[in-house]
Amino acid sequence: MATIEAVIARGSVRALPRRVIGEPEEPLAESAPLAWAEAPRRCVPDPETGDTCFWYHRVWQYLRLLGIISSTRTNTDFLVGTFRKYARTGHYPRALVSATADYSMLAHLRCAYVAESALLDATVIDRCETALSLNRWYASRYEFPVTTARTNILDYQSERRFDLVCTHNFLSRFDLDSRRRLVARWHALLRPDGIVVTTQRVQSNQTAAHNVIAEDEAQELSRRAAAAARAYPQRLDVDPEELAIAVYEFAIRKRSYPIRTMREIVDLFEVQGFDVELADEGGGAAERARDRPTRKHGAGSYRMRVVARRR
Repeated sequence: MATIEAVIARGSVRALPRRVIGEPEEPLAESAPLAWAEAPRRCVPDPETGDTCFWYHRVWQYLRLLGIISSTRTNTDFLVGTFRKYARTGHYPRALVSATADYSMLAHLRCAYVAESALLDATVIDRCETALSLNRWYASRYEFPVTTARTNILDYQSERRFDLVCTHNFLSRFDLDSRRRLVARWHALLRPDGIVVTTQRVQSNQTAAHNVIAEDEAQELSRRAAAAARAYPQRLDVDPEELAIAVYEFAIRKRSYPIRTMREIVDLFEVQGFDVELADEGGGAAERARDRPTRKHGAGSYRMRVVARRR
């Protein structure tokens, strides 16, 4: 397996049509093997905890490729439609992707801005080089520029303010105090009237302090991944049983902080200097039908959609 840099350098990226309208192009069959191979060396240990995230990044794209999870695709209509709304004004070219598991958010931005023939000056930040390298690979493949920076969003500084900040299901990665700091940092990074576009799973029936995947759910997710890999119509560059083991590890290690009401998010943005222009329970039955989370959240779970404007 060649490195991502080697794939870019040898000129094997294909020149593709620049005008793309509708669904974002995400070549997961090509990038999933890259993430699997590159994550063990690019996901370096955290200097404070010693933890590494390769267990997450090596399987994430395979989970998406095989349809085990839907991730950003749950909210494609909302994301692309909202980005297009701001792109067509010509006043929101400078966009920040505030952490990401892969290139999916960048793909949604590109889809929207190309559809509107609008300038996109995108920056992607994340703590992990695996995610950043995938974004550079994606931008090279589709021949458009992107800036990447390996950093914690809570520490990130920029000499120029952004017009738009976007991310997906990211607020639940933080406890309440850090969540306040996160939204305050977005406020500081945006120009006046700048926009945050995000989604967030809300779990009204969650009572535990953390979202943790139970043992039986982890085993089931592992079995589903193996079965989907064996049934995939093309040859995969990973053994289904090896993938199943990796998916199980992903499942038992994945955790987040539950958000139980929309009011928690609305209040958070308003206190930190935003006017919330949209806060709803998602795009109805069609959107919920597309939603495939990593664990069984039950009837009290939905993907909240948020648009907030910096005062």
